[in-house]
Amino acid sequence: MKLSVKVLIYSGLVFPGAGYFILKKKLRGAITFAITISCLLFILTEIFHRANIIAEKIIHGEISYDIAIIRDQILLTPGSLSEGTMNALSMVIGMVWLIGILDSYYLARRQEAINSNQ
Repeated sequence: MKLSVKVLIYSGLVFPGAGYFILKKKLRGAITFAITISCLLFILTEIFHRANIIAEKIIHGEISYDIAIIRDQILLTPGSLSEGTMNALSMVIGMVWLIGILDSYYLARRQEAINSNQ
């Protein structure tokens, strides 16, 4: 398998920054990985916070076990982060992932070209 295809698969399907590690670009991979993990931690913390609020309401009988009501509560429950912040974090993850895919693919293609010229 060509290096560029392998890097593309790892970067696109495994995790952001995984392709850099194949290319021995550990710093770029670590930065991409760290940004993605940081954003995911903020998002997951927010999800956990909202889930706890909804679970407490269910336990205290304030809302029923109806899935439609629970879904509405997910949308209505205030969290510690605004919807704009949540959207921005999601966009950062997407942008970092896309940049990582394109950059690692470009680096792999460049490395293949250098290796073929030798």
